[in-house]
Amino acid sequence: MGVGSQRTKVNDLLFQVFDRAIHPEWLPERAHRRINRDGWEADLRLLDGGHAVTWAYGPHRLTEILSPADLPLPDLVALFRSQVRYEKTARLNPAPGLEYQTSVEAERVEPEVFIHLYAELTLDARRSGIAYRENPANRFLTPRLSHLTFDARPRGLAVQTVHTFPDERAIVRVQSLFERTKA
Repeated sequence: MGVGSQRTKVNDLLFQVFDRAIHPEWLPERAHRRINRDGWEADLRLLDGGHAVTWAYGPHRLTEILSPADLPLPDLVALFRSQVRYEKTARLNPAPGLEYQTSVEAERVEPEVFIHLYAELTLDARRSGIAYRENPANRFLTPRLSHLTFDARPRGLAVQTVHTFPDERAIVRVQSLFERTKA
């Protein structure tokens, strides 16, 4: 009798940025928080094995999504699209006066290191931001943990997310900045 699972693998993840909002019905949301500040607003969502952040300022919308590549999304052209196998960075100016920066990385670590990082992330998730810990069908599997923290600033939003993939001893980190630039 095996203890396998059908959980998403890091190599099956896709990171995308769109210049519009994605309707929440397309996203398998596990946790959500809305922020309103100084003329902008954001919806922060944790998904199974990923996240979605939609930032809005005036008529402009930016959405970043980290999700399994097979997540059915509307047929949209992405401003940025990357698989999550190596570190990737991007800097976009989707509209005059707006800037978006991101860094995405996947790291595989030794078992002892993963156990230590997982314990630290579990403690951090209890203190700040939003978190989601899966309830795996097999009780012998370590639950995946996603943790999103943010810093709401007058001109924008800084977001840090960490997703664990215990089967692979992998951690996926995404840091993003959504910002109005000085006009």
